[in-house]
Amino acid sequence: MDIILNTSLFLAGLVVLIFGSSSLIQSSVKLSHIFKLTPLFIGLVIVGFGTSAPEAGTSIVAAVRGYKEIALGNIIGSCIANIGLVLGFCALFSPLTVNKNIFKRELPIMLLAVGFVYLLALDLVLSRIDGFILLSFFATFLFLAYKGAKTHSLEFSELKSLANFKFKKIFKRINSKFAVGISSILSLGLVVLGANLMVRSGVALAKIFGVSPWIIAITVFAIGTSLPELATSLAASLKKIPSISVGNIVGSNIFNILFILGIVPLIGPINITSSALRFEFPILFLFSASLFAVMRRDKITRKEGLMLFLGYLAFIFFLVKK
Repeated sequence: MDIILNTSLFLAGLVVLIFGSSSLIQSSVKLSHIFKLTPLFIGLVIVGFGTSAPEAGTSIVAAVRGYKEIALGNIIGSCIANIGLVLGFCALFSPLTVNKNIFKRELPIMLLAVGFVYLLALDLVLSRIDGFILLSFFATFLFLAYKGAKTHSLEFSELKSLANFKFKKIFKRINSKFAVGISSILSLGLVVLGANLMVRSGVALAKIFGVSPWIIAITVFAIGTSLPELATSLAASLKKIPSISVGNIVGSNIFNILFILGIVPLIGPINITSSALRFEFPILFLFSASLFAVMRRDKITRKEGLMLFLGYLAFIFFLVKK
């Protein structure tokens, strides 16, 4: 009975989490339209933040409850899943065109962020000072992304078509700043509620099956919280909006690493195992670096998507076996 109950609670939390983050994306998109931001900036920052809401909610709630390993594992696992699972699957479905500006500017920032976190983790702890450093880099990224996006003339109609594809009715209902604000607050509430349900039931399931919370976080939690990225990127791919499809993943990973891993250590230092430094962190860097190879021709082909997807399956296999 405990297995059925906790599994049901975990799935219910995941559904609430995804619905809340999806609603948050739509509110953010409309708010961005009000302030006349470009689709490239929205794809990298606004949608990236919205799709990272599940990771943020889950990791912050886990940290508050004292499960730092879940917070860290969820972030690392989600970043790997975003590249291997999400981009790999979407490219298999339809080859992805890559915006040159993402390749030249945001992708290097993502790789530098991954490398920098690895350096900070060499002493086997992410301290509060480390958190402040990561957040300062995140603020710099926001500034550069905003300044860079202002130079592009992409039409907002592209982004609106993505919103209509996913949540047409929701998009039409949000017609004022006040409505956007209320919708955002309610959406954040759902994210927190869903995250609480997932963390509590996930920890209980880990104890029942005798699996470490780290493994649960880097696999089940990570895949579950990456579903919004998958939905957004797949929808953008079908609508032929490459600046949203690929930019969403790059932006989401930057948010995960600099913003969420910046906030969580402020709640309390995160202890890191030497095993994670030898396996999970290098794998994250390898997947991040591989994007330079697959994006060099301004397109992620089906063959390259298959390589990313198989690479992710291999990561899960060796993770469970080790």
